[in-house]
Amino acid sequence: MKLRLPVAGLLLVAAGFAQDTSQWSSVQSLRKGDRIAVIQANHKRVEGRFESATDARITLRADQEISLEKTEVVRVYRPARHGRVFGAVLGGLIGVAVGGITDGTAGQATRNEVNTPPKGAITAIGGVTGAGIGAAVAGWSRTVYQRAK
Repeated sequence: MKLRLPVAGLLLVAAGFAQDTSQWSSVQSLRKGDRIAVIQANHKRVEGRFESATDARITLRADQEISLEKTEVVRVYRPARHGRVFGAVLGGLIGVAVGGITDGTAGQATRNEVNTPPKGAITAIGGVTGAGIGAAVAGWSRTVYQRAK
């Protein structure tokens, strides 16, 4: 019985953050200059800066101004600012720093008592863990609009 309440709470929180991506009004609410990418019905991708959107079309600027009919648009999304490699490197650096501090304090105290873990082990574990977390959270695009199937 106690397990159901936290799970239900998490589902409610997730539903609160969920966005209806089938609404074209989400495209119209983008700000001019936002980086976007559009997947067309012919499976071609166009990337550029948002210019404007009406009820029937979207306009963006890549090398030149491109206007696409809404009927041609399958998906509009905002690309990730940084890739997974960047996230892994940054997460790894943060993990090494946190692991080093932990290794120098709690690790040293533990080594004084029982002679384990080996020096640097906590630092290495922190670096690997941080790199994994950084790669997992970086590199995600955000869908603004997706045509109903």
